[in-house]
Amino acid sequence: MAREIGFGNYKFDAQIWAIWIAAVIGSFGFGIVFPFLAIYLSQTIGLSEMLIGVVMMSYMAIGTFFMIFGGAWADKFGRKKIMVISLVGEGGLLCMYTFASEFWGFLAIALAEGAIGSLYPPAANAMVADLVPSDKRPECYSLIRIAYNLGSAIGPMIGSFLLLSMSLQHMFLIAGLAVGAMAILIATRTSETLSVKKGEEFQYKDMRLAVKDRAFMLFCVLVAMTFFLYAQTLSAMPVYSNQELGIQMSLYGLVFATNAGMVVLLQIPVTAHAVRFRRTTALSFGQGLMALGMVILFLIKDFGGLILAMVVFTLGELYHAAVYSTVVADLAPRRLRGTYMGVSGVAIGIGDSVGMFVGMALLGALLMPAFLWLIMAGIGMASMIGYLALRKLISEEIDTGTLELAIAEAVVAEAPVIIVKK
Repeated sequence: MAREIGFGNYKFDAQIWAIWIAAVIGSFGFGIVFPFLAIYLSQTIGLSEMLIGVVMMSYMAIGTFFMIFGGAWADKFGRKKIMVISLVGEGGLLCMYTFASEFWGFLAIALAEGAIGSLYPPAANAMVADLVPSDKRPECYSLIRIAYNLGSAIGPMIGSFLLLSMSLQHMFLIAGLAVGAMAILIATRTSETLSVKKGEEFQYKDMRLAVKDRAFMLFCVLVAMTFFLYAQTLSAMPVYSNQELGIQMSLYGLVFATNAGMVVLLQIPVTAHAVRFRRTTALSFGQGLMALGMVILFLIKDFGGLILAMVVFTLGELYHAAVYSTVVADLAPRRLRGTYMGVSGVAIGIGDSVGMFVGMALLGALLMPAFLWLIMAGIGMASMIGYLALRKLISEEIDTGTLELAIAEAVVAEAPVIIVKK
């Protein structure tokens, strides 16, 4: 019987808390170096803005691509094995950044790190889905999201302090050690959760099933549109705030802090409210709020208005985040959860990267830059309608969060099960 550990009102398998702690440690490690990466590449390595862009886009592109393999390999070889391999490799490569002193060396390490690091998220999400029943998944995924945001909030603050006494070059070692600690925690405090029936072991041709799943493909398109909007908060929004509203970049840090703080403080209460409705309703409502945030951004002229826009936008983000990983887990056949998580991760990566490029391009091309936010609001409204249309393609059980109950009632006999050994 699985050992459950409670924290406050939340009670989950002990392995979930190991994943939660690992998320805090890992995001902290990344947080102490990556906010300062562009400055480091410019001032220390001496790269031009164009070459810095090449490094960052290459890192994102290869990471997006390899998420597919992370999910597929988690279904074939087991969740835990892929998670540990990914973390060990990524920790070592983070340490290797210390020795990179020119463009090609840094790019090679970034490509390798982006590839192996991207194997972890779909495998970890699949393990969570294996351990937690459908009705509890929104709450569980929300807790893990809080963990990542908590580490991401603490990391840059500690990183700023460390930069007073050491170079970023040596801080990569700390980041690598943090990810190494994450690997040790996963290796020692989790066990394999993948189980498949005889004759249903994963084959690579099974990856086509995800692509042929009409409901899942529509969902991935809508998720990409969501992250297309979110990408603006990292690219076009800070530039627009500085150039068009005259807001100092140091103040924009408070806008980021507003987003992160709301995630940490409000994700669980918002999730508790979101699960009272159909999941397509929660997703659609979230998109509507994100679109409204973009409309507010079009209308405002000062810092207070910018904070208001971010508050409304983040509320929408919280409603969307409350259920979207759960929908992926429920749409996926049990033996293909990793594959589905990987494909949805690719959708997120495409939305992020294309969103950053298109947002910046439009900001520079539009005669009235403020109209960018009306375009983004239109995209948000389109995806809001799309999530309502998704309701016609998914089952009532998935939409209402009663899938596990329906399965339990339908099962009359179980085939022998093969357990993938640790």
